[in-house]
Amino acid sequence: MIIAVIQGASTSIGLAIFGVPNAIIWGMVAAVASLIPGLGTSLIILPAILYLFLNEQTMQAAGLIIWGMTAVGLIDNFLGPKIVGRGMKLHPLLVILAVLGGFAFFGPIGFILGPLTLGMFLALFDIYFYLSQKPLAQ
Repeated sequence: MIIAVIQGASTSIGLAIFGVPNAIIWGMVAAVASLIPGLGTSLIILPAILYLFLNEQTMQAAGLIIWGMTAVGLIDNFLGPKIVGRGMKLHPLLVILAVLGGFAFFGPIGFILGPLTLGMFLALFDIYFYLSQKPLAQ
């Protein structure tokens, strides 16, 4: 949810900078849409870019393309693993691999199941090594 709010706010800022009307409303819609993996905010930004092109505002449309790819698009890639990894105490690279592997293996729900599976595996791994170093009671 934190990432969705950040993406919605950055989308709203970008739409306002490049002159799209009702930028705040579209930013809120983008925050909700960003919960859809893969598509998310592009469902809002692409029509806005098309709107700017159709109104012959090509420089603003080009600016919004760059804004959408950098400011909005990379938020999920950089902040997502940091936020998920912080709660699970995992390295961001492991979280990215778990998310991508989970998405490939489980489909869209793998965004959640991949890191969860990795966390459970690491917990079982810790339990195994903890119990293997403890002397057995006789």
